[in-house]
Amino acid sequence: MMSSVLSALNIQTFLIGIIVLFTVYKFRQRWKYKLPPGPFAWPLIGNYEVMKAKFLHEICAKYTKIYGSVFTIKLGPFQMVVLNDINSVTEALVKRKADFANRPFIKSVDVFTEGGMDIAFANYTPTWKLHRKIAIKALRQYLAGNRLEEVVRSSMNKCLSLMAKENGPFDPENYIDLMVFNILHAVCFGKSAELDDPDFVRFMKIDRDFTDIIGKGFVEDMFPIMYKICSTKKYRTVKEIFDEMIAMIERKFREHEDTFDCDNIRDFTDSLILTRKEAEQDEEMMSQLTDTHLRQTLVDIFRGGIDTSRVTLYFAIRYMAGLPDIQSKVQEEINRVVGKDRLPGVNDRESLCYTEATLHEAMRLGTVSAFGLPHCTVCDTHVGGYDVPKDTMVMMNHWALHHDPNYWKDVDKFDPTRYLDENGKLGIKPESWLPFSAGRRVCLGESIAKPELHLIFATIMQRFEITMPDETNPELKLGGSGLIPQPAPFEIIVKDRNMT
Repeated sequence: MMSSVLSALNIQTFLIGIIVLFTVYKFRQRWKYKLPPGPFAWPLIGNYEVMKAKFLHEICAKYTKIYGSVFTIKLGPFQMVVLNDINSVTEALVKRKADFANRPFIKSVDVFTEGGMDIAFANYTPTWKLHRKIAIKALRQYLAGNRLEEVVRSSMNKCLSLMAKENGPFDPENYIDLMVFNILHAVCFGKSAELDDPDFVRFMKIDRDFTDIIGKGFVEDMFPIMYKICSTKKYRTVKEIFDEMIAMIERKFREHEDTFDCDNIRDFTDSLILTRKEAEQDEEMMSQLTDTHLRQTLVDIFRGGIDTSRVTLYFAIRYMAGLPDIQSKVQEEINRVVGKDRLPGVNDRESLCYTEATLHEAMRLGTVSAFGLPHCTVCDTHVGGYDVPKDTMVMMNHWALHHDPNYWKDVDKFDPTRYLDENGKLGIKPESWLPFSAGRRVCLGESIAKPELHLIFATIMQRFEITMPDETNPELKLGGSGLIPQPAPFEIIVKDRNMT
């Protein structure tokens, strides 16, 4: 009896000690720095209201009204400064770009990037700079010819023919997935797939599972000791999914190494291998760049490109189904510029201004990556009039940028003309439109994503008139959760415009 009482007292004393130490630490920080304000956070737990919110951007909209555009929230051990307007984001990413160029250490991310060997999540180091430089050069080599246009056309011919066979309402998810998978698979590995291809079916299954399960992260990241003592079923499941995904990409990478021919560059993997070989004269630098780095580059381009592209297209198709007037204007422009006798090409993009503007508006209202990837400060710095200590996690709220009424008139209205000048041409990029981020950590795949998405969207609009089933509410509802909003499941009806 006495021992149990003493044990309870010891636990109580320990918890009180933690709270006291936490309070002293917070007061010391407040004394030393002018930190951004924020809601009350419990020791160890953080902001309960943030943890239970379905979408982080929704709770951040509430906090912006209370604390301003720069504030602090806390999830478990992670204290995050959130930037919610273009002025603070530009100050951090452009004016003080090196200060905010690191990534925070998160154990699960470190596992899934094989020890920070990727480009997206790796720290801002000389090795990272070399890694990114080689990847960008490889992308430019690949995009120098007409390979992207060829693979997009090949995939679209296959997928749109399948869609045309649908006679009633259907969910377009599988078709959009196949389009994007085929294109990225051909870009990275030089091969396309059928709808029932085992690699396609399995990869999309594990990719969806990965995205759905990961949600807001892992309890283990809040309490790292659980990695050693007892990991959750959720983490173990995602780890198994990730290991299978890496094994698939590793197999394809090895096949390319075995058949590599510098005179026959077929895809991005070949370009990546060639670019590394061209840089091998700098032995000191190249010794830092391993096969794991290259494999993780393929993960960044392949899996990252599939996720963002397919959700962007979900939003675009859903908006077009509910906005027939906008859809008609897109199709009128495609008829005038391209006609019906050929598919849209890369060179048509600069003439398809309304079509491009419509895609831009879909990317604004349907912000796929609501907060992008987390940044971390390299040194003590400041933003928005506040101090930000070294090693602080910083989040850029892209959703807030794209829904800021100070920069967007009728913010919730779908209006492609926002991006056009008085002559109907694409104007200067709106200041608060930032789907690919900016600065040192700007999206690696931006150069391939923009023309790819435009070609896919223009080709779908050329081929089909898209409507919603009768009595369907045309207003778009959000699905997904956490940091990854997407349209709630929906059905469409397609009418082949080539048959009319």
